[in-house]
Amino acid sequence: MFWLRALATLTVFLELLQIIGCAVSSAPCNLPPFITGQPADQTLTVGQSAIFTVAGSSSTPLSYQWIKDGVPIPGATNSSFFVPSVSATDSGSSFSVNISNSFGSLRSNPASLTVNPAPTSRIRFVAPNGSDSNAGTIDHPYLTIQHCATTVAPGERCAVRAGTYRETVTPNSGITIASYNGESVLVDGSDPISGWTLYQGSIYKTSITLATDDTNQIFVGNDMMTEARWPNSNDLFNSSWATEQKGTDLNHISDPYLLSINWEGAKVHLWSGSDPFGHQTGVVTASSPGRITIDIGQTGTCPSICPTVGGSYYLFGTLGALDVPNEWFYDPTAGMLYFMPPGGVDPSKLDVRAKRRPYAFDLRGKTGVTIQNIAIFASTIITDGSSSNNTLDRINAQYISHFTDLPKAASNDPTGSNFSILSVHNSDSGIIIDGSGNILQNSTIAYSAGAGIALEGIDNTIRNNLIHDVDYIGDYDSGIDLDGNGNTIQYNTINNVGRQAILVSNVIDQDIGYNNLFNSMLYSRDGAGIYACCWQVASGTRIHNNWIHDTHALAPLIPRRGGAHDAGDENPASGVYIDVGGSGFNVDQNILWNNQRYNIVINGTSNAPNDNFIHNNTIPDSSDNGNIVISYIPNCGSSRIVDNKIVGGVKQIHAECVTSNNSPFARGATEMSTSSEVGCNFAGCSSSRPPAILPGGSINPCPVTQP
Repeated sequence: MFWLRALATLTVFLELLQIIGCAVSSAPCNLPPFITGQPADQTLTVGQSAIFTVAGSSSTPLSYQWIKDGVPIPGATNSSFFVPSVSATDSGSSFSVNISNSFGSLRSNPASLTVNPAPTSRIRFVAPNGSDSNAGTIDHPYLTIQHCATTVAPGERCAVRAGTYRETVTPNSGITIASYNGESVLVDGSDPISGWTLYQGSIYKTSITLATDDTNQIFVGNDMMTEARWPNSNDLFNSSWATEQKGTDLNHISDPYLLSINWEGAKVHLWSGSDPFGHQTGVVTASSPGRITIDIGQTGTCPSICPTVGGSYYLFGTLGALDVPNEWFYDPTAGMLYFMPPGGVDPSKLDVRAKRRPYAFDLRGKTGVTIQNIAIFASTIITDGSSSNNTLDRINAQYISHFTDLPKAASNDPTGSNFSILSVHNSDSGIIIDGSGNILQNSTIAYSAGAGIALEGIDNTIRNNLIHDVDYIGDYDSGIDLDGNGNTIQYNTINNVGRQAILVSNVIDQDIGYNNLFNSMLYSRDGAGIYACCWQVASGTRIHNNWIHDTHALAPLIPRRGGAHDAGDENPASGVYIDVGGSGFNVDQNILWNNQRYNIVINGTSNAPNDNFIHNNTIPDSSDNGNIVISYIPNCGSSRIVDNKIVGGVKQIHAECVTSNNSPFARGATEMSTSSEVGCNFAGCSSSRPPAILPGGSINPCPVTQP
């Protein structure tokens, strides 16, 4: 009955705010913080993780300081405190938190931690100095995680000691693989490169067999090097592009500034066309000064995403383009890797590595596997439709998927007119969660050419994760590609995405709530932070209690109708976008602001009933494009747009759907307050908080920082 007591105390607090005028006017709320949910006692086993959480209310931003046995914990300044791996010495400890704002502070009730020993017979150990012929004890550990993971039985644990493990682990079902006592464990998909000799100038070479496809990556330490390209660029998103000039057509690019080398056989990456909502790649078939001939493999994508005057492009995949430090080129025919190392240093003195293994953990067909507190690099985790009830907890995954080509259209889309090239990696990039009952939580996922998470199955949970710098190839991949039903996506922070933060491709019983989504659509147009398309009929799907803000393309890159969201681009870069006849969505309790063109868009296309319910959202955005837009809906069905607290109002274009009480004085997102927390709750998860709509209808221009 804890929640009833918490609700009662919260009600009293809100009534107090109303009495002094804070809930209905701009009067300052000079009140100290108030705790609505106390930290709870926990009983765990050695090696498990603990999370202590407090819920507080305040009219001003809150600050937190967690305390263990009376001593402040350095860096523990969020509403939750996370212990990665509890030990026997933690047993009996008391955890509390001091909450403060500008007007006072108070301390929570203490929460006790009880730690029980794990049965030693159920634990086997792995260490870099071990041997797979050992007994697997802490003094005589195994060498590889794979050996341990196929030796222990269901219910048993592999405790992995600190170190780097270069392997793919395919475990038995029902086991746990975790770092021992929170030690730093890395499963690395890359291997060191040796045998370097000087080629010419500052370029070195070595004989090596790498992949013959487009998935090769070269690293120095933890930094990805750049496949040789022109114009030169080492930034995944703030990249340098060349501009297609007069004389460009569907098969040729003219550019008087083109680097004067023979480009025949190289590859071209395009962000161009009459409606460049996606990218496209092709091959250079002929080259002359200032002009190249290209083959993009299909004609149905034209003119939307094909070469056009003013469009953007870059070239890669030829040794002649290798001309600055950090660039590399691989010749698969000769089996030769060329590299210009940073600072002109002999690469044999650097930690230079090549990606070798796509997967750190292969859970296809596995059930009941838990992986905890392990970092992965240059590799990912895969499940399939028969995987179930697996838990990925506290995974730090970097450079999980890489590719450079958007292949030719699928066999069922021979001309490419359905733009299948844009979705080719939706289900095979990122951390792949398929099957049922799987959980991915408390993790960081960063740097992917494709998706951050490909969510394919049913009844899976994605909670409290930080996902950033994904879809740097610019196709239809997302922070989360959602293509299953009955899934829960909550308390995630997703930012810096080439296209949408969340792509909704299946719409039955999806729960998308309490996420913080920003800086999406960086490499695209005509999309949103949360995007659903096309003709989907949702049932039981709710998009709620999210912050969705700062959706924008990296403009100005190219002129209007040439690719970027400049001032003249009429296509949405919005917060939520239900496109091409999508219906049945419940969109409520969200706060949306500073999205480049519109905050919520419902776009119809046929006479099918639209049936969307857009209500009780707050949109503190007074820009010219801060509207809710309802467009081209000949049959509104049961669609309603009501009770949205919005400055810009509702704009209907060739639509006459039911709207009421949408204004700065509407109820808006009644479940969200200035102290509401969304997104993940660990380091790196914060963003600016939303501005406020003042009583007169204007916007407070000074948002505060999320605690």
